[in-house]
Amino acid sequence: MASIEQAPVWFGSVKRLMGDDDSSVLAQLPESIYPNPEPACATCPAKDWYLTARELRCYCKEHGVISWVSNDAPIMACDARERLIGEAGTHTSS
Repeated sequence: MASIEQAPVWFGSVKRLMGDDDSSVLAQLPESIYPNPEPACATCPAKDWYLTARELRCYCKEHGVISWVSNDAPIMACDARERLIGEAGTHTSS
């Protein structure tokens, strides 16, 4: 069974599945640049983080959009993320 974490949002908090924190791009960032609060994209299987000369961005392979840019309000919960993490947990537990 997947672990649950609380993510802060404007009305309090929401529950979301814990995903793997395995982005090599995010792992290299100084703490002062790391997205805070941590967006759902940080641990999403569909994430593709990259740095430009001026900002940090995340491309969502599931939705086909840039899902986050430095200083934007981060996505804190996403149905696609929850589904993909749930599917990955289903496949790894068998």
